[in-house]
Amino acid sequence: MATTEDTTTGHPVPGAVRALSASVTALAERPLFALDAATIRDTIQALAVLESKVTSLKLAVLAHAEEVQVGSDTGCTSTGVWAANATRSRKNVTTVQVKLATALESRWHRVRDALAAGVMNPDQVRVVVNALEDLPEDLDAALLIQAEETLVAYAADFDPTALQQLGTHILTLIAPEVGEEIDRIRLKAAEAKAAQKRRLTLSFDGHGSAHGRFTIPEVQGKMLQKLLHGFAAPGHVNCTPDESGEKREWTKGRPGPQKLGEAFCELIENYPRHNAPKLGRTDGTFIATTTFDLLTTALGTATLDDGTPMTAAQAMRLACEARIIPVVLGGNGEVLHQGKARRKYTAAQTYAMHARDKSCTAKGCDWPPGLCHTHHDTMFSKGGKTDIEDGRLLCPHHHARAHDPAYDMTIHADNKVTFHRRT
Repeated sequence: MATTEDTTTGHPVPGAVRALSASVTALAERPLFALDAATIRDTIQALAVLESKVTSLKLAVLAHAEEVQVGSDTGCTSTGVWAANATRSRKNVTTVQVKLATALESRWHRVRDALAAGVMNPDQVRVVVNALEDLPEDLDAALLIQAEETLVAYAADFDPTALQQLGTHILTLIAPEVGEEIDRIRLKAAEAKAAQKRRLTLSFDGHGSAHGRFTIPEVQGKMLQKLLHGFAAPGHVNCTPDESGEKREWTKGRPGPQKLGEAFCELIENYPRHNAPKLGRTDGTFIATTTFDLLTTALGTATLDDGTPMTAAQAMRLACEARIIPVVLGGNGEVLHQGKARRKYTAAQTYAMHARDKSCTAKGCDWPPGLCHTHHDTMFSKGGKTDIEDGRLLCPHHHARAHDPAYDMTIHADNKVTFHRRT
């Protein structure tokens, strides 16, 4: 493409840019239906290189615009603001572009040249420059050069996400004795800052739901994520049935918001209360109160000790797996039965049931023991004991069914159980 001088200034750049723009416009008007797959791949890669070269020119012009304060005679407060107004762009975006352009022209010439040659793309350049700018100001000049050269070389093989990780630890990679100490200092400061930002808020909407927001350090966030993924793992089903009462199968892939919400509920329900701090003279155990008549009907209800309502079926289900003591009242409010606080089977008892039952004990269900809950055949509200002779393994779906007042559970001679809807 021939260079065309600008008729006003005599400088070749403006004319060349207009000529390039015209060429791109002409290309965009050409039909693409005749391009085969191989040509399309080559074209996309060539366009990526062209985009890098055009971006390099744009940043060089922006750096010069900052040097000559191009927006000063228009009353703009900065080059970034002028560029935003001139190109109808967001001010925060153009301000960042001017900052990047200045950094490339003043310090990071190897990154600048790689962008101009098309061997680095704009996204790679941004993360590399951010990593370099984040290095200590008093770092030895030779190490700065080595860090820049190494990251430019990495750009041939790594995408911006990987480059960002490499850039964060570049000193550890090129000079371990220096980088490890700097990483330690950074991590200490980051952890202290994250600890100061810890927050959690809970609100209750009065319609049966609680809403919350929290901010926690990344390490604890990853720990929470792993716990939730364990509860929401493929093949695992929360023991609360859906509206139709049927088992819900997880889909493949990462669990979505609904599955993580269900997993969070299971995490709360299964948290060992002996690890919880004392609240007054108690250990965080909940008391669920209901009446005998309501407990024996599908419409039974219960309340926690703070007055929060729930169905009696949910109270009885939680009594098996969570630390909830069911208190059953008679018609006159007298206590007919108070369950024991130590309701969960021990690990040894659970392993014994794993060896005995081999799987969920509902007929036709083959869920493995590791995904099953322990269930009391005789509920605590009716005098049941935490003995393996009075216990069995049930998958979450059948465990929910066992506590559903709409169903009867029948135990057969082979220790298998079946469920039938009550008439």
